[in-house]
Amino acid sequence: MAFPISSVNERVFEPDWSGEVFVCDIDRTYLHTRFSTLQGLAQIPFEFAVDKKEIEGMVPLLLEVRRGPGARSRQTPLYFISASPSQLRPVIQRKMLLDGLEFDGTVFKDWLGVLASLRLKRLKEQVGFKLTALLLHRKELPRGARQILIGDDLESDALTFALFADAMAGRLDQEQLLAILLQQGVADDDARGICRLVAELPRTEAVKRAYIRMERHGSAEALIDFWPHVALCRGAFQMALGLWQAGSISESGVLRVAADLRAQGHPAQEVAIRLAESCRRGLVERERCAELQSRLMDHGLLDAIEELPGIEPEWESTSVPGKPWTPRRPKAGSA
Repeated sequence: MAFPISSVNERVFEPDWSGEVFVCDIDRTYLHTRFSTLQGLAQIPFEFAVDKKEIEGMVPLLLEVRRGPGARSRQTPLYFISASPSQLRPVIQRKMLLDGLEFDGTVFKDWLGVLASLRLKRLKEQVGFKLTALLLHRKELPRGARQILIGDDLESDALTFALFADAMAGRLDQEQLLAILLQQGVADDDARGICRLVAELPRTEAVKRAYIRMERHGSAEALIDFWPHVALCRGAFQMALGLWQAGSISESGVLRVAADLRAQGHPAQEVAIRLAESCRRGLVERERCAELQSRLMDHGLLDAIEELPGIEPEWESTSVPGKPWTPRRPKAGSA
């Protein structure tokens, strides 16, 4: 029996369509959601749209994702994944409407299906759920779609995204994938179901890049093994920088994200620190950061122009061409 999910897709693609498709996690990426305690899990189905609090900076970032890099919106395909119960779909979609977010589909965990299976561990197991959701969603996309994945470091999203990218590209065989899934605590039948889904899909470089909003780890170095395919970001501003470097959003979009954070009380020094961090880790080229720094100053979002650092050797040495996404020996419970 496959992992129980509930999926809705509102967008139909032509077979020859090609371009970027964004898939964004909801829980602890777009919205604050309490999964760490049984009490938090129990409260989720009873919350209203106004109870849902967005992560700072993520709404303007997702608006820029939808708009794309041009002056006019390209209506970039945008999908959301949530481990919340599917019965909460109307509440979360209402929240998205309040935030002005347009989207093309959602995937939720089917809690009733989980309860019917009498396997309650599935309520908190995320790797098997998200990998199943990504693979089933991939079946609905044309071969030319290049997915960009957005998640956090609280639910093993980095590893899940890496496994998905490597499995789709054929860099992980069935035996390797099964072994890693079992190591991560995915149930045997769920893991084998995932392997069957992979076998049904054509091998392709399905994923362009992944972006992880860091909250649990105090330092990006904790997840450096996932670099450079998985961009490790301290908040929405760094995520915007990475997407701008990749050509997915505009420079003006980065400025709008920074302006939103400043309006919410984030100091100019924080913007400066995040910009310098992005240079040190190679998230954005130093020359581009310098140009952006001047624009941030012009808009009153920085207090001073500072000398920006170059990429640090440990990050530069990790950027190996052709490197698999998945670390050679991922730890159990790896982010």
